[in-house]
Amino acid sequence: MNLILRKSQPADLPFLKEILYEAVFWRANDNKPLFEEGLAFPDVAKALADWGKRAGDTAVIATLSGTPVGAAWYRYWTEDNYIRGYMDDNVPVLVIGVHRDHRHKGIGTTMIEWLLAHAKKNGILKMSLMVSKDNYALKLYEQQGFENHSETEDSFTMVRKI
Repeated sequence: MNLILRKSQPADLPFLKEILYEAVFWRANDNKPLFEEGLAFPDVAKALADWGKRAGDTAVIATLSGTPVGAAWYRYWTEDNYIRGYMDDNVPVLVIGVHRDHRHKGIGTTMIEWLLAHAKKNGILKMSLMVSKDNYALKLYEQQGFENHSETEDSFTMVRKI
């Protein structure tokens, strides 16, 4: 496996949207909305709105043989403008996704490690995320040191000290 990670560029926004769709609609079933419909859901649309224009927006792209297969990013939110996974204004929220055909190959682990190292270099002390309780990625997040901070009926907000 020839996995290469690189920091995202503005031209990567369409791929970030593709990965956001994969991350939000991760269950393999026939009830998924069409791509554009899914990205238009209010909380989903907000996740990448004005991407790259906000201080701290940071993303990594994973490629195999030159083809993008995954992405992960973190972004700061505020009490007045946030997505699920938000804890407070000083803790960026992590979003990660890997194309279905490339899951369970260590790509997610590698991207999280890259983002955590980047965050540490930039003085970030914590990172949070939201995960559905039935998402198999929950185990990955626990292995990466994320711990439950709070929960709803169907999801956990997790946090990791850096």
